[in-house]
Amino acid sequence: MLNKTMFISKEVNRKFNKEYFFLKGKINIESDYFIEKIKNSCSSDKNLNFKTNVKGLMTPWQFFSNDKKFLDVVKLFVNYIDDNYNNSNYHLDSAWGFEIRPHEKTIYHAHNEAKWCGVIYLNNCEQPLNFPEIKEHIKPETGAFALFSPFLIHGCERNSDNNSKFGISFNMYDTKSW
Repeated sequence: MLNKTMFISKEVNRKFNKEYFFLKGKINIESDYFIEKIKNSCSSDKNLNFKTNVKGLMTPWQFFSNDKKFLDVVKLFVNYIDDNYNNSNYHLDSAWGFEIRPHEKTIYHAHNEAKWCGVIYLNNCEQPLNFPEIKEHIKPETGAFALFSPFLIHGCERNSDNNSKFGISFNMYDTKSW
């Protein structure tokens, strides 16, 4: 007994296996267009620079959510997921751009509230995105992408490259009928 108002009869604290998906590949993307938009947003008053798990420069959460060129890219991912996985209805909730400059990083985290997630890189950089639980990583190259289950922990160590890393991350959420 811990105190007069609480009694714990059992406590379990351990990991268990869970089904997940992880895809990585490459896609043709108009990277200069997206990089310019990210730079402009991150230098404006409306940014999330150093306010999130991205310890670098970041656009607002929904910055690319209505961008036609981005939606054309996401449509390819959605078609693949719909054709190969049994998913309920979902929608693009958020899509943000980032610039991780030399010595900056992304704190390890998960997107547990999402249905599935993705990241697309817009340039080459030596700072990989790591998924330590599943021993996977993605090396940033123009058009490199990963699609993954939202509970997979991921992040980046400090950028030791002399180049900034540019990319767009996004989350798909369940569409509720109520």
